[in-house]
Amino acid sequence: MVKKKKNADSKQLDFKLIWFFLKPYKLQIFGLFILSVIIGFLEAATVAAIYPIVSLGMDMGSGPSNFLLSMIEKIAEIFPLEDVFISYCLLIIILVILGFLVKAVNTWFSAYMSSNAVRVVKERLFRKQLAADYQYFLDEKQGSLIYTTTTATSDVWFLVTSVAEILSQIILMVSVSILLFSMSWKGALLVVFVGVVYYFASQYIGIKVSYATGKGRAETSTTEHIILNEVFNGIKQIKVYLTEGRWLERFENTLRRYYAYLRKDKIWGENIGHSLWLVFFMGIIIIAVILRIQSPTGLTSLFPLFGTFAFAALRLLGPITNFGKLRMLIMGALPNAELVYNTLNREFKKIKEGDKELKSFTHNMQFDHVSFTHKGRKTTIKDVSITLEKGETTAIVGASGAGKTTIIDLLLRLFDPDKGQINIDGVNLKEYKLSSWLSRIGLVSQDTFIIHDSVKNNITFGVEGYSEEQIIQAAKSANVHDFIIEFPQGYDTIVGERGTKLSGGQMQRIAIARAIMKKPDILILDEATSALDNVSQALVQEAINKLSKDRTVVVVAHRLSTIIGADKIVVLENGRVMEEGTHGELMMKKGVYWNLYKSQEST
Repeated sequence: MVKKKKNADSKQLDFKLIWFFLKPYKLQIFGLFILSVIIGFLEAATVAAIYPIVSLGMDMGSGPSNFLLSMIEKIAEIFPLEDVFISYCLLIIILVILGFLVKAVNTWFSAYMSSNAVRVVKERLFRKQLAADYQYFLDEKQGSLIYTTTTATSDVWFLVTSVAEILSQIILMVSVSILLFSMSWKGALLVVFVGVVYYFASQYIGIKVSYATGKGRAETSTTEHIILNEVFNGIKQIKVYLTEGRWLERFENTLRRYYAYLRKDKIWGENIGHSLWLVFFMGIIIIAVILRIQSPTGLTSLFPLFGTFAFAALRLLGPITNFGKLRMLIMGALPNAELVYNTLNREFKKIKEGDKELKSFTHNMQFDHVSFTHKGRKTTIKDVSITLEKGETTAIVGASGAGKTTIIDLLLRLFDPDKGQINIDGVNLKEYKLSSWLSRIGLVSQDTFIIHDSVKNNITFGVEGYSEEQIIQAAKSANVHDFIIEFPQGYDTIVGERGTKLSGGQMQRIAIARAIMKKPDILILDEATSALDNVSQALVQEAINKLSKDRTVVVVAHRLSTIIGADKIVVLENGRVMEEGTHGELMMKKGVYWNLYKSQEST
């Protein structure tokens, strides 16, 4: 009883899932239904017109009549021809041409609807992911996110197109079945029996095999994306540590599992179609034998009926086979569709926007008893209260893990404090629109994000409206113009994936030029020179000094020699503020800062 309820719930979930993707296209689906009805009528009429042609060809007249054959006869009489046989032939040609045209329209309409549905789903998915908070991207694996957005959404195409095709096949099967019953209800019952058996067989295989293998393919394909993403991002370390074999083994094992699932699905899917053909032809032969036994001398008179019935049943076989295959395709596509469905319906945590527009920053930024804990970790910063004055340079220093970068992340509102608040000119940062706050900030971090594009587009970061003169001036201010013009294509030079054609110092100076283009009121430097050699650091530091003039600057520094001239230095230890003051004041205290500075002097 519990198992039956579980299966019922599963079927209901499948319907809900499919309807989720189809619901926005109710009108288009109705249009497909109308087209399918027309196609079904034309197919049935074409098959029905064969009967009088065979009868007339054997000089047996137009044969017995039923409502469908009578309708065909009346249509054929429209043609002003003396030869009835030619009239029926002309009718079939017209029906076939009309059928082709309507099918072409149906195919175009179905493809348009399906492609549009997938495009909209991808856009919705990407938009929703971009709107999620920063923590979401820390929690999820990049390969999994990429798989869901690209490959999994492609299966929504199969889902929508298969459902549209099934609709057409059902209408066609109903139309031809009506014709079969009008000709021979006993033979039609046999065909229907075979069709019902085939449906339940395909349903069973769809649930037991196609869905299971589809789920397996989704999981292994996700793993494949994750492996590739990790390898391409960490190829340098992988080669240095000689671990190519381990990654290759993981990738090959994943591929073996994926294609094992694919083989299983294909074998079962193809064999059930082959078995239907076997049963069909055996059934036709059995019917012929029975007719021969019942009418050993009068079989010729039954030939038009038998031939037309066999042709109609054969025409019905295609839709039945396709129906089973399409159902299995849907079951195979459901696991990926579920991934997309779950992501689209998942409640993502978002940084809540305020409703105030930050029109100016005039006094200070203040951390008021702020505490924050990263997910799954111990408290990162505890009861931090610091003031960052406008027009001054404030440096934040401390050992690794002291909470320096967390201060910056909170200031950028990538996270919100667990306790306390951050005030901008006395107003809680949460009350402002995020865009109005971030538009005033320029960020240069240690891990510079360089896109696989031209130098110019890396400086503008995809923002349009800048003139060539503005871009060049920003590059000169960042000490990056001289090396750019040495490239063969100058500012149009493609820098490679993650800036492979650039040195670390060049990438940092491009990031500084990017910040200059933004003309920020507040400049945040998150260990911008810590990974550079002395020559590169000097060039970057010079560019930073130019950028810092007349701006409020917040610096997270590993090399304390770079922040000696800061107006204020905040010293963190284990997430707490231990000391504040200028370089000279802190050195005189001989406390935490003094120890940090002396330890760097000795290295």
